[in-house]
Amino acid sequence: MTRPEPGASRTASRLRTLGHEPVILPLFEAQITARPDDLPPVQQVGGLIATSARAFSIFGSNTAPAEYLHFPVYTVGPATAQAARDAGFHDVHEGAGSARDLAGALTAQSGTAVDGPGLLYLAGSPRKPFLEEALTAEGLPLKVLETYRMDQLSYPTDSQILDLLSPAPDAALFYSSNAALGFCSLVSTKNLDKSLQSTFFMCLSPEISSAFPETWMARVISAGHPDEDSLLASLAGLG
Repeated sequence: MTRPEPGASRTASRLRTLGHEPVILPLFEAQITARPDDLPPVQQVGGLIATSARAFSIFGSNTAPAEYLHFPVYTVGPATAQAARDAGFHDVHEGAGSARDLAGALTAQSGTAVDGPGLLYLAGSPRKPFLEEALTAEGLPLKVLETYRMDQLSYPTDSQILDLLSPAPDAALFYSSNAALGFCSLVSTKNLDKSLQSTFFMCLSPEISSAFPETWMARVISAGHPDEDSLLASLAGLG
């Protein structure tokens, strides 16, 4: 499993409950890059956007500032929506699971509350620009605050990787395109292709699946819906 902490440990616990033996191979770790003091004045904000639960780490273990809690929060899916609620927000709008779906929902609301002072995107780095480009193209006012950065982890010795991937896993789980690309690069650099010839690559979404090389596609499976329950159901479907 390539998911970074703290999500990796939560998923590992679920996998054990389902009878699997999880191996955690994180490829990135999160660094929080903003504080509540970095939020713009409330007069400049009409709502918030988040595409990752990690975006709300800006508030640490606390709730968001009280003057922000009345804002609507538009999230990409259920995990991000729950993180918003945990941060104290009440008006939380849960998306269908992808940035593309979220952009479509927001642009469809043009002329309503998403206009006004504009939306604040609690973003991560690196990220794909699709959401920002889609909203800007529709003329929706948008501010971006990078609240976290995903730093790639390195495994300097082959033995570290071989220990984790020996024996070869039946399946590997991917929660982001960055993780998929990082894994492919690692496999190529360490010449691990042959040892993974029977491994299935389980992806949270078709967008993540597209990061894999064509020669692997027969063993790449996308979840029916971009959430962990669907991903684990796909895993169970392997038998």
